[in-house]
Amino acid sequence: MSTRDALLLSLPADGRIPGALRAPIEGVSIAHYLVVEAAQLDGLPVPAVLEWLGVPRRAFARAEELWSERVADALGGEDGGFDALYEDVIGRALSLWARAVDPLDREFGAWMTFQRHALEADDPGELARRAGLTRGDELRLARLWRGRLVEAEPEIVALAEAAMSGPLAPLPALTVSPFVFPPPEERP
Repeated sequence: MSTRDALLLSLPADGRIPGALRAPIEGVSIAHYLVVEAAQLDGLPVPAVLEWLGVPRRAFARAEELWSERVADALGGEDGGFDALYEDVIGRALSLWARAVDPLDREFGAWMTFQRHALEADDPGELARRAGLTRGDELRLARLWRGRLVEAEPEIVALAEAAMSGPLAPLPALTVSPFVFPPPEERP
C-alpha cells in the first residue's frame, strides 16, 4: 500500500475526527480535502493533485466550500482537539512530495540562522518567498526540526539555545530542489 493510500485510509478511521467531518461530501473525504489543502501550500496544480487522488474535479468543486466551512468550524472549536490532528495530517501530506532545501533540512545551525532572520524580518513570509520557499516548505522544515529536537541530546538543545542568543550570522545561501509530483509510489 502506498503512503498516500495509507494516509487516505487512516484518517476516516481516526477517532479524533469530529463527527461532522467523517462523512464524505460528493464522494470527497476529509483526507482528500486536506491533501489538496496541503498541496496548495506548495503551489501544486490542483487539477493534477485531484487526478493523483482519483477525485473528479467537479465533485471537488462542489464539496470544497462545504469542507472549508466544516474544517474552519472544527478548528475554531472550543476543545481544540481537531487542531493537532489537522496539523498532523497536513504535515503527513506535505511529506508525500517533500523536496530538499539545502542546507536548512540538514544543518541545524543553518536552520537556526534562518529562523532568527525570520524573527527579525518585518515580513517573515516575504523572507521565505525571496529564498524560494513555499509555505509548505516552511511547515515541513519546522516539523522536521521539531521532531529532531524532541529526540535530541541535551548538547543539541544547548546549541539551539546558544544559536538563538549569539550574534546573528548571515543568511545561508539555499539550494531548493524542485517538487516531484506526483510523488513516486512507495510500497512497503
